[in-house]
Amino acid sequence: MSQPTATPADVDASAAKDRHTLSETACDLIVIEHRLRDVRRWTPEAARAHLDAALSSVATALDALHAEHTHRTTEQEQS
Repeated sequence: MSQPTATPADVDASAAKDRHTLSETACDLIVIEHRLRDVRRWTPEAARAHLDAALSSVATALDALHAEHTHRTTEQEQS
């Protein structure tokens, strides 16, 4: 079975969808980060370590998304 060849329009549409998905995910993570920071303000000191770990994970995820976006943008510019 041969697969159909993607047209340039298909490739562009897929890239746009990927950028939109990355953007939505980044926005969601930023909202989560803000909410975690809000919750941290009234969380007892003993429980803050868990929130700090969650904030660190969110920061790592945002860094990974940024790197993926940069990588995809670079690939598209080279195409």
